[in-house]
Amino acid sequence: MRYYLGIETSCDETAAAIVDDNYNIISNIIFSQQKIHSPYFGVVPELASRMHYEKIHFVVKKAFKNFDIKKIHLITYTEKPGLKGALLIGKTVAKTLGYIFSIPTLGVDHLWGHIYSVILSYKGKIKFPFISLIISGGHTELSLVKSFTKRKILGNTRDDAVGEAFDKVAKLLSLSYPGGPVIEKLAKLGNPKSINFPRPYMLDSWDFSFSGLKTAVLYYVNSLESSKIQPSIPPSAGSKLISDICASFQEAVVETLTTKVVYATKKLNCNRICISGGVSANEYLREKFLNLAKKNNLEVYFPQKNLSTDNAAMIAALGKYFYN
Repeated sequence: MRYYLGIETSCDETAAAIVDDNYNIISNIIFSQQKIHSPYFGVVPELASRMHYEKIHFVVKKAFKNFDIKKIHLITYTEKPGLKGALLIGKTVAKTLGYIFSIPTLGVDHLWGHIYSVILSYKGKIKFPFISLIISGGHTELSLVKSFTKRKILGNTRDDAVGEAFDKVAKLLSLSYPGGPVIEKLAKLGNPKSINFPRPYMLDSWDFSFSGLKTAVLYYVNSLESSKIQPSIPPSAGSKLISDICASFQEAVVETLTTKVVYATKKLNCNRICISGGVSANEYLREKFLNLAKKNNLEVYFPQKNLSTDNAAMIAALGKYFYN
């Protein structure tokens, strides 16, 4: 049995994990910097790098609790994309451990990691090819995955990533950071049909664009009296309006994504879909995709919730096929 150590420091999670050849997760340790960056309503690169530096030793040590590092066959670390300073911390630790214990190291693509979060969740039993949709705070990517190591990138975001759009809408509504979970929570109390926000389908391209939708929400909010848009919990007249805005915005995002992906399945003649990234944890989005799958005879796969956001288990899992 081969074991792989993964190290993930691309953004604001310091993570280390050990995965074996059969996609069993031996350990998966994550230190989240969410509380640190929350006051700034976004990730501050300098703070992220500093926290990675402070926490990486603790995280790696915890990942190896009751496990001998000499059993590790390969150390994988996130090489790109990500914050340069943050990536450097992970790479340095991986290379140092590799040198000390004579273990080979491999820099890998973070976005491949998200794809593997689904493969890992299903123990490598998903058939190829499949259409991959990665939706996170920093990325929106549509691709056709042909094998464990080959994918054709079809489209990316031209501006705001999906998760970024959620964060920016939450900020203009005076909600908390990150925006995805709080918008999803308030959307359950609202009417998704109450406000007809635009759907940026862009069916003439595989790319995505959510800045216009975000701006539409901004214009709508600015058209309201400021006293009416102050959120309050439990719901009052003001927070009901906030919930309607959240529900309508979420509906526009989900409808755009589902329409685009279903369109891709027909154009590419591929009935399997894997959806990953932090936004894939959204229950409303999952429900919509699963309902569409039944209607269109499609297979839809999501990662386990704890593997949706950035983690090192998905990075470790890449070692099995990406290391020759």
